[in-house]
Amino acid sequence: MRKKVFLCLLVASVYCAGAPVATEQNWSDSVSLPDIEVSVSRQQSAISHQPSAVSVIDSRLIEETQALSPKDISILAPNVYMPDYGSAMTSSVYIRGLGSRINEPVLGMVLDGIPLLDKNMYDHTMQDVKRIELLTGPQGSLYGRNSPGGVMEIRTIQPLDLTTQLIRGEVGYASANQILAQASYYNRLHSISSLPAGEGRGEAFGWGIAAHYRRTDGFYTNAFNNKKIDGGQQAGGRIILDGKPNDTWRVTGTIYADWLKQGAFPYAAAQTGIIAYNAPAGYERLVVLPSLRALYEQNGYKLSLAASYQMLRDNMLMDQDYTTDDIFTLNQSQKQHNATFDALLTNSLNTHSLNYEWQVGLSAFGKTNQMSAPVTFMRQGIEELILGNANRGIQTVFPDDSIEISNRTLPINSDFGLHNAGVAIYHQSHLQINKWHIRAGLRLDYEYTRMDYLSTADLNYRFTMIMSELAPVNTRIQGTKNAHYIQVLPRLAVSYEHDWVTAYAYAAKGYKAGGYNPQIFSTITQNQVMTDMAADMGMHLDMADPHFSDVAITQYKPEKDWTFEIGAHFMPMEGLKIDINAFHIQCFDQQVTVFPNGKTTGRMMANAARSRIWGVETALHYRWNKGNWRGIADASYGFTDARFIDFNDGMGNYANHYIPYAPQHTLHALVMAQYRVNKKWLEAVSLSARVNMVGPVYWNEQNDCKQDLYALLGANVSFYWKYVQLQLWARNLTGTQYNVFYFRSMGNDFLQKGKPRELGATIKFEI
Repeated sequence: MRKKVFLCLLVASVYCAGAPVATEQNWSDSVSLPDIEVSVSRQQSAISHQPSAVSVIDSRLIEETQALSPKDISILAPNVYMPDYGSAMTSSVYIRGLGSRINEPVLGMVLDGIPLLDKNMYDHTMQDVKRIELLTGPQGSLYGRNSPGGVMEIRTIQPLDLTTQLIRGEVGYASANQILAQASYYNRLHSISSLPAGEGRGEAFGWGIAAHYRRTDGFYTNAFNNKKIDGGQQAGGRIILDGKPNDTWRVTGTIYADWLKQGAFPYAAAQTGIIAYNAPAGYERLVVLPSLRALYEQNGYKLSLAASYQMLRDNMLMDQDYTTDDIFTLNQSQKQHNATFDALLTNSLNTHSLNYEWQVGLSAFGKTNQMSAPVTFMRQGIEELILGNANRGIQTVFPDDSIEISNRTLPINSDFGLHNAGVAIYHQSHLQINKWHIRAGLRLDYEYTRMDYLSTADLNYRFTMIMSELAPVNTRIQGTKNAHYIQVLPRLAVSYEHDWVTAYAYAAKGYKAGGYNPQIFSTITQNQVMTDMAADMGMHLDMADPHFSDVAITQYKPEKDWTFEIGAHFMPMEGLKIDINAFHIQCFDQQVTVFPNGKTTGRMMANAARSRIWGVETALHYRWNKGNWRGIADASYGFTDARFIDFNDGMGNYANHYIPYAPQHTLHALVMAQYRVNKKWLEAVSLSARVNMVGPVYWNEQNDCKQDLYALLGANVSFYWKYVQLQLWARNLTGTQYNVFYFRSMGNDFLQKGKPRELGATIKFEI
């Protein structure tokens, strides 16, 4: 099968060699430098003058790295790490030492002006992306919650940005029987400049449609059944209508949809390196995101409006002991309905005032999630986790007696209504005094969060000392928890802007939202079951863990941090941009993942720590064009020293230990050279090579387990004709073995290996 697919790709490339020769304009566009003077949506300055660290990943860099999702491109920016933890659901992000495995992210993600409210949407297929702008550092004054590490702005092709129609397609095949197919069509129905004077010269309309499909057999094998564990498929697309009814308004409506079904969680026992578990594991997700954006411009003022509805439905199956034993399983499903609204009014510098511009905004969101997360204990799990804990307490008093449970399986049914709503007002002022610029921002965020919960368990038990018959115990935990949070988020930046350099310094506050921990309810309910059994027997026995017997522990507060940064952007010559910065972060009420002691099942987020972080970052972006040669040099390096100042989880004091899961070093380097052959049989050819380095990554608070620094090599060779491109590519060319994830469950250690060598071929066409 694989040989046939490669043969089809090669035959197609030979057929396309007879296509006409590309024009000089098409050739130039392929290595254009659109990122030097691009402005991000809520910023008032061009990229080269931003008073903060900014990484711009243009379409050519995305193409050269075969980036299909945000996880693929995160390593291209310094100190940004978005690892693949085994499913699209697990989209953990670590930036400058900040980040956590579960719950709220430290990175905001914005797709064409629409913020994605849930990180379960982050790992999506990127199609027709023009560029990605990554602002590193707290962006709370403009973007609000869940952006203390930064914001990723993803920008796709819009019909009215084109001068004519555009047809694109792509097919590809790679290792693990990976297949990719994409197609899109965009059409601007008429050009404003081509209309006669007085006949609707301000009017324009465009539309577009795009679709994508991906599938793979997977890379990892489950030794229990000798089947691939991570295969799956993904499909989706979008419809976009883009209209300009007059000279002042532009309105864009988009419907985006993405469906995914995949095997998941390829976690191997650390001692053996073997993946082996006996219960189904997988993740299925459907996202539908309609949005409407409007832009009004007149007399130097700009009003931007954006609204969206975001529907997410997903279902996750997990063998929670990750072994061939029958311990316990989890089936978690979510039904989310979310909405966002943002209005931003700005004026332009030097339009109404010689040296002052401002912007003021209003944001609001609502999020409701009906979650069901039943944990089912098998017979072995009942004996080890429930009876084992209960009888240890019983037998301290009655050494010859015990509790028996007759259930073959014990479902702990947990249903939650998770609700969040918030509103914010924000302002930013920009004062220019000669070459000096002062930018001050302030945002007031209010958020309400509520959790409705119902957790039940029914069993039949007998205490051998006093009971001859089985007796039922029906445990029911039901109630509501709610909280209100107000955050004031200031930002002050000073910069000096010269022709070829911008030097800056800023101080800013960011925060990660607070909330509740549904994940710990299985442990709380287990404790309540044992408490109910003791009460049913008329005894007061210490069978339950008192630390996990109160629903109040499910709540955690927002995490706050202050960042101080100095840096500079240099543009010493055309096509060259160099960035360098240093930062210091103080983090308060840090959210960390806490596990109960022993062989227990839950986990939770807690405000258990305070930390301090410092680091440096540097990046180089160079595009060159000389004669028949074009080229790209792109490199970045980040160093982070992130340590706890105060963290004691009851089992140890981790002051001055490195914060786990965030890498200390990240490095990316890519070089591409393209030569114009200018023949009928071949228009151009390019070669590129790249290296990405990450590590060390500490896996736990004790800092006794880590992944050392590792490097991944990649390479491409591409052939160009007028309308067609053939790309042959390789990832992890040397077959480096490394781990991307570690955790402990029920006293056992597990690791997820990184993906092996991948080879592939892709054919693209554009008309």
